[in-house]
Amino acid sequence: MSALDALSLALAPAGLNLVGVASVAAYDASVPEARGSAGLLPGARSIMVVGSGGPALWHALVADLRRDPRGLAEEAHPLDAFVRRSVDAADPAMGNARRRWFFAAADADVHLDFRVLGHLAGLGGRSRLGLLLHPRYGTWLGLRAAVFTDAVIPVAPPPAGDPCAGCSAPCAPACPGSAFPGGSWDVARCSAFHAESDRCASSCASRLACPAGAEHRYPEEEILYHYDRPAGRRLLRARLGIGDDGFPGEGPRWGSPGHRAGT
Repeated sequence: MSALDALSLALAPAGLNLVGVASVAAYDASVPEARGSAGLLPGARSIMVVGSGGPALWHALVADLRRDPRGLAEEAHPLDAFVRRSVDAADPAMGNARRRWFFAAADADVHLDFRVLGHLAGLGGRSRLGLLLHPRYGTWLGLRAAVFTDAVIPVAPPPAGDPCAGCSAPCAPACPGSAFPGGSWDVARCSAFHAESDRCASSCASRLACPAGAEHRYPEEEILYHYDRPAGRRLLRARLGIGDDGFPGEGPRWGSPGHRAGT
């Protein structure tokens, strides 16, 4: 069994159901030198990028929290913590290869551009929404982790062409902040609208309007969790029946939208 197949098999039960391989040379050509592979793992020869398509990761997280609700009450970011535990459990599948893991998490020690990594690993094309568009899951794709390794693993080429070609672009008029002035998402306009309005505090109307992969849309509580952490945590606690359970706190009240690569 190849390293890619072994890692994919080990991660799948946690809902981490997408693993692609990026070229080290292509990655180094796409990022600043300070974030190049030489400084992350000298001698790296492959990069495996781990993602979650659709609600599988969320369902696995909820099942885990039902078994042990302390993961919600005591973790600052329960989903990121679950991903880390799942990666730790799957890591031995890589055998003796030298490697270093990185995570798409707010508290990560090193922040990498996961949209670059995900694209180079073949997990999605760059959409007009500013999100990667997976051929099956559409925008309902989260990039969760990447492992730089000295193992030689066949590369999955990046998707070719515009993934939004031929679409009538319902995402653009759906945006209440008019953040698509040239037909594609404008980060400055989006940020300015978020600063003056709470209309997009709990979801993204443009993402919901995208027809690609609509059948794989996240459930309501997952969308809320990614966009409005305090409200999402409260809803999750209520649905799990945790309530006032004696565990300390709800963790940081992060209200800003999540990283576009990891939502």
